[in-house]
Amino acid sequence: MKNNTKTLTFRIWFAFITLAVVIFVLLWFMQVIFLQTYYKTMKKSETIQLGAEVESAFKDSIYFKEQLDKAAYRNSASIYILSLDGELFYTNTTYTGAGYEGTSGNLAQVPGRNISIDISDIVEKMAESPNNKVSYTLDIERLKTQIYVYGKVIPDTEYCYIILMSIDPIDATSSVITSQLIYITIISLIISTIISLFMARRLSKPINEMNETAKILGKGDFDIYFKKCGYEELDELADTLNKATESLKNTDQIRRELMANVSHDLKTPLTMIKAYSEMIRDLSGDNKAKREEHLKIIIDETDRLTRLVNDMMDLSKIESGIVVLEKTKFNFSETASSLIDRIKLAQMDTEHEIVYDIPKDLYVYADKTKIEQVLYNLVINAIKHSGEGKRHIDIKVSATSKRVKVEVKDDGVGISEENLKHIWDRYYKASESFTRNVQGSGLGLSIVKNILLKHESDFGVDSKLGEGATFWFDIERVSKKDMNKELDKKEDK
Repeated sequence: MKNNTKTLTFRIWFAFITLAVVIFVLLWFMQVIFLQTYYKTMKKSETIQLGAEVESAFKDSIYFKEQLDKAAYRNSASIYILSLDGELFYTNTTYTGAGYEGTSGNLAQVPGRNISIDISDIVEKMAESPNNKVSYTLDIERLKTQIYVYGKVIPDTEYCYIILMSIDPIDATSSVITSQLIYITIISLIISTIISLFMARRLSKPINEMNETAKILGKGDFDIYFKKCGYEELDELADTLNKATESLKNTDQIRRELMANVSHDLKTPLTMIKAYSEMIRDLSGDNKAKREEHLKIIIDETDRLTRLVNDMMDLSKIESGIVVLEKTKFNFSETASSLIDRIKLAQMDTEHEIVYDIPKDLYVYADKTKIEQVLYNLVINAIKHSGEGKRHIDIKVSATSKRVKVEVKDDGVGISEENLKHIWDRYYKASESFTRNVQGSGLGLSIVKNILLKHESDFGVDSKLGEGATFWFDIERVSKKDMNKELDKKEDK
C-alpha cells in the first residue's frame, strides 16, 4: 500500500478497520461493562412477567397449581400465594404432611439457597403500599448474592402472591467472556486488516487502470479501451468513457477533415482574389470592362469566403449548444411563401422554375429564424444540384392534426443509396451536377440537420439515381384556435 493517506486503497482500508474497532468497542462496552446491569434488569423483567402469569392462572384456571409449578421451575423462582391474613395457600415446594417444606413459621426459603425470608414482613409491606405491591432487592452479603422480591395483592380477591428470584453474581461468566473477547478481538482485527487490504486493492486496481488509460487518452491517443472489472458502477463508468472516447475520436476526425476542407476552400478563393488583384494592377487597370470583370470575380470570391465563414460559425454555435431556440407560434404559410418568393426573385437570371404548393394559415411552434434557414438551405441545395438547363424545383407543404411536413423536390441526377447515408455530413457532395452560379460552403445540409435535431423534428431524403431527390422535414403544428388564443393574450397585454 502506498504511503499516502489520500489514496483510495488507504481510505477503504481505514474505513474497514474503523468499522471493526467501533464494533468491538461497542461489544466490549455492552458485554463487559453493562453485562451485570443488563442481567439484573432482565431477571427483574422476568419476575414481573411471571407475576402476571401467576395472577392470570390463579383467577382463570382450575389447573393453576400445575401451571405455576411449571412456571416456577422454568424461571428458578419461589412462588407463594397467601391469604391477606398470612395463611399459606400455595407454594411450588413439596408438601410433606407436616406443613410446607421450605417454611418454618413465617419464613420462606429460596430454592437452591440457604436463605430464609420472613413472609409476614413482605405481606405487611404490601399492605402498607399505596398500590398493594412490593418490588425490591435484598442483598445477601454472606453469599454475595441478591434476592429480588416481588409481591402483589391479586385484584378482587383476598389473596396475594410473592415471588422470590435469586440474582446470582456473574463475575465468573464475565471473566470468561472477557477472556474470549480478547482473543476474538485480536483474531478479528487481523482478519479484518487482511480482508480490507485485499478489497481495497481490488477496488482501487480497476480505477487506477482507468486513470492510466485516461492519461493516454489525454495525450491524444484515441485508440484505447477502458476495461470492465465486474463491478456494476465501474462497468457503467467504463462504458461511458468508451463512448466518450469514441465521440472524441469522431470529433478529432471531423476536426481533421474540417481543417483540410476549410484550408482547401479558403485557398481557392484567396488565390483567385490575389491573382485578379494582380491582374487589375498589372493588366486591366486602365481597361474599364476588364477591370469591372476582374473586380466582380474578386467580389464573388469574397462573398464566397463570407458565406463559408458565416456557415462555419452557425454550425459551430449549434453543435456546441450555444444557440438556444427561441420558439414562437407563427404563420408558417406566410413565412414560407415570402421566403420562396425572395429566392425566385434572386434566381431570375437562371432557367430554374420554382413552384410551391402551400395551404393557407398553417401555424407552427418553432424558432422562426432557424426554420427559415432550414427551408432556404434546402431550396438552394435543390437549385445547386438540379444541373444545367431548364430545371423544376417543387416545394410541397402538407399537414396533419399535429405536424406540418415540408418537401423540397428537384429533378437532378439523384443520389445513390450508398451516398444517402453521408448526405448530411460536412462538405459531402453526392453529385457533381450542380450549377456554378450558386456557390455554397458545403455546410448547408449539416446546418439543416442540427437545427432540426434541436427542434426534435423528423427529417430525411428520398432519392434514386436519375430520379432527382426529395428532402423533407416536419415541425410541430399549432391549431388556428390556439393561435387565436395566443393573439388575444397579446392584445390583452
